[in-house]
Amino acid sequence: MSGIFLQSYVVPVCLYRDEDGIADLRKAVGTAFFIGRMGFYLTARHVLEQAFAEAKTAGMHVGLNVKAEGARSLENRVVAIHLFENAPQPFDVAVGLSNYIPETPITLGPFEPTVWQEVATMGYPASTHVMENEALWINMRAQRGYVQRPTVPRDMHVGSHPNGFELSFLLSPGMSGCPIFTVENETLIGIGVGSYKSELVEDQFTEVQDNGQTYTEQRVRIEQYGFAHDIRGLHFWKAGIFGGLTLLEIASA
Repeated sequence: MSGIFLQSYVVPVCLYRDEDGIADLRKAVGTAFFIGRMGFYLTARHVLEQAFAEAKTAGMHVGLNVKAEGARSLENRVVAIHLFENAPQPFDVAVGLSNYIPETPITLGPFEPTVWQEVATMGYPASTHVMENEALWINMRAQRGYVQRPTVPRDMHVGSHPNGFELSFLLSPGMSGCPIFTVENETLIGIGVGSYKSELVEDQFTEVQDNGQTYTEQRVRIEQYGFAHDIRGLHFWKAGIFGGLTLLEIASA
């Protein structure tokens, strides 16, 4: 990994109250990460949808919890989320633009995914957050594993998805929007969108009892895995906020 401060370019999406110009963090909803040198960041579409829905109900604002002085300080500050755009369906991806421009080692480029390919991620799962004396401490979790299976849309039985990757580790709530990148050179291959499970009935026993009721017993195998949307399908996406450039171009600018 690069020596750049991790929390400067992979950041939590938060709900906050504006207390006389001071941001009072109340909740972290998901993860976002910066690409390129123009202030663009990526996250999951559903993270922003959830954040803005909750903020509207609670009378709060949505922002990114970043590092002060353009990531040169360990002090925190909040950048409000105003300008963003959703990727074409069925991608669970959104891109935003801010005036915060940190260094980032995460790059975009051509790649060919394979099983057992080593990948890593970082994010802000809800289970790591601590509320202490009305102060919210948002902690990062790093994970590392491998691609278990590249998928195409027909492979996924829940929801609508583009090509993606089944991961050897789970993505807990709050990790959605995290970058999935290669361990070898930190090339972005996908965006984490959640975890799924499948159930396989291995054995089933049914009997009719004396009172006429039916009793059934099953032995079920449950498989769980994290899932990411393949970013290659968006390499040449020209979002309106890109100013005529593609995602690949803004990531290398």
